[in-house]
Amino acid sequence: MASEDHYAPDTLCVRAGHHPTAGEKALVAPTVRSTTFLLDDEAYALRAAGRAAEARIYARETNPTVEVVEGRLAALEGAERVLVFASGMAAMHGLLLAALERGDHVVTGREVYGGTRGLLDELMPRLGVVETVVDLGDSTAVEAALRDETKLVLCESISNPTIAVADLPSLAERAHARGALLAVDATFATPIAQRPLALGADVVHHSATKYLGGHSDVVGGALAFRADGALASACWDWRTRAGGCLDPDGAALLDRGLKTLALRMRAHTANAARIASFLDEHPKVERVFYPTLASHPSRPVAERVLALTSGMLSFVVPGGDEAALRLVRRLELVVEAASLGGVESTVSLPFNMSHSHFTAEERLAMGIPPGLVRLSVGIEDADDLIADLGRALDRS
Repeated sequence: MASEDHYAPDTLCVRAGHHPTAGEKALVAPTVRSTTFLLDDEAYALRAAGRAAEARIYARETNPTVEVVEGRLAALEGAERVLVFASGMAAMHGLLLAALERGDHVVTGREVYGGTRGLLDELMPRLGVVETVVDLGDSTAVEAALRDETKLVLCESISNPTIAVADLPSLAERAHARGALLAVDATFATPIAQRPLALGADVVHHSATKYLGGHSDVVGGALAFRADGALASACWDWRTRAGGCLDPDGAALLDRGLKTLALRMRAHTANAARIASFLDEHPKVERVFYPTLASHPSRPVAERVLALTSGMLSFVVPGGDEAALRLVRRLELVVEAASLGGVESTVSLPFNMSHSHFTAEERLAMGIPPGLVRLSVGIEDADDLIADLGRALDRS
């Protein structure tokens, strides 16, 4: 295939990363399960030159199937380099270890995913890294938090679970003015809804388990880099040392999922927008968090930085967390389950899942009120989903 820069995302989802040739005629990239590869003088020379990442030797370092999915993701993100990992948390772990060292400072949003928060709160202090948590939607607070020793600003493009949309161009400008990197967890957005690198980010993180895979059958993570430079190389080193490379079968499943990503994201988004409007008008719902709603504070930012508003929404029911749990247990079509971004609709509650290790007061400080329900809207018929939610709400 010719240079991929000018192709639309739908085309890149299907065609980028693997190009059949006379030597490799398979239309679908082969799944190569070999853990080790033939050594030759070229491989030795690359390792001797400090270019081990280019020498295919051992599957803990790289694999042909892994390289295909990395190429497809790089084209979708507009990235110079992509690394895929065994999980989203492995990818975040590698990024933090590569980007930060003793004495450094990191600025993060108050609504960072609970697993990431665990790394920031438990691992980083042991390594001598200091963190400041702020509302990244407050430009004054962000400016006040930045220091000369700030090396990283970490945010979510669409936050979990209150669906706040980050103003990436503004954050990038402020971070870069202090010599810091901007890292964006774009799991909820995917490169179909947003390409953070084009908005100023330096590195993009994904839990590929979610929308990128899309079928709830593979665990993976990814980092996409603006430049194939020191940060990308350091992340590759940490992936190799910690054994975090994605296995070839996982890479094949992820590659298959990426081929329908654009189609799925449009379906997720259309369903979520309809459901958000339904919930916003329901008398037994106190509040809905979704960027297309006039009541959502992030709507103006979302209109500037998102091509799609994704399939994630949250809503609050009266009566607190126990009332929310009773509501969830009344659902028949929507499944109570962890994770998100699959073709099936799932629902979970921050108080007993993603943010269960925080107190009610701490969750409230993160913008997560009692009674909040997180809904990952699938690609089922929207009328069926609305009917299921309506029946559960009417019985509450």
